[in-house]
Amino acid sequence: MEVLITGGTGFVGNALVKELVKHNHRVILCVHRAMPAQQEVSFVKMPEQGQLLPADLISRVDAVVNLAGYNIAAGRWNKRVKDLILSSRLQVTRQIVQSMIRNRAAGRPYPRVLLNASAVGYYGCHASNVFDETSPPGEGFLAAVCRAWEQEAGAAEDLGVRVARCRFGIVLGAGGGVLEKIIMPYRWGLGGYIGDGKQWVSWIQLIDLVRIMTLALADERFQGAFNLCSPQAVTVAEMHRHLARVLGKTCRTRLPAWVAGLLFGDMAWELLLQGQRVRPKKLLEMQIPFSYPDIASALAASVSLLPVQNC
Repeated sequence: MEVLITGGTGFVGNALVKELVKHNHRVILCVHRAMPAQQEVSFVKMPEQGQLLPADLISRVDAVVNLAGYNIAAGRWNKRVKDLILSSRLQVTRQIVQSMIRNRAAGRPYPRVLLNASAVGYYGCHASNVFDETSPPGEGFLAAVCRAWEQEAGAAEDLGVRVARCRFGIVLGAGGGVLEKIIMPYRWGLGGYIGDGKQWVSWIQLIDLVRIMTLALADERFQGAFNLCSPQAVTVAEMHRHLARVLGKTCRTRLPAWVAGLLFGDMAWELLLQGQRVRPKKLLEMQIPFSYPDIASALAASVSLLPVQNC
């Protein structure tokens, strides 16, 4: 299968590319700037805003994986950052779908599979509710972003494209992502968590995530919304207890909620001080196995792949 990936140079994208190549898929990365040539991967330039992907490219690929979007945890949110978070996702998704529409109107082939990233933030935040794919969208900025993002991707369904809306949990793995940020204070003996630690974290180990996405490219059952997270959500405090044990460190620091609010603004309230308990109902019904279903094994596997100096 020939697969076009947008946002494929980030934390998840890098791991997904390796997994696809391992399974003999041909990968094309759509990038904003020139990249060094790689034997297994080819590159095309992402069109400017308002322009479409080349018709020949859209004609030859079998599937598109859309991971593109400004990093929601890059820094304190303000109006400009919020606009970037939303517009970066909608713009690329619209370019992909409109490119398919253009090809169809011209009688040319177009990919019949679209795996579009989203997030469990779709459900909003709640202290106790358990959400699955049948749950309605929640409130808040991230929930609104996810709704709009999924709606853009859903337009491809009118073309007969199989669209899987992949609602990621927090992705744990070596080489980047959230784990890299939360491990850093442990190096200086300042490991700990923000708030009261009762916030729910719905997570997935990176190896499980890319394996499931690779499966979803060919498995016709992957259509509609899917929660890509472990069946065992944990609280922030529980996650840090296991992390400290794996690192051989102490989890002792507590950053009060009000301090986090001053430092990070709206980002603190949605990303750090609240959470959601999400269940991957569809994956469980499909009996999709998890290599790392529990937080202890997931953290141990992730930390084992880190360079010694990063632990």
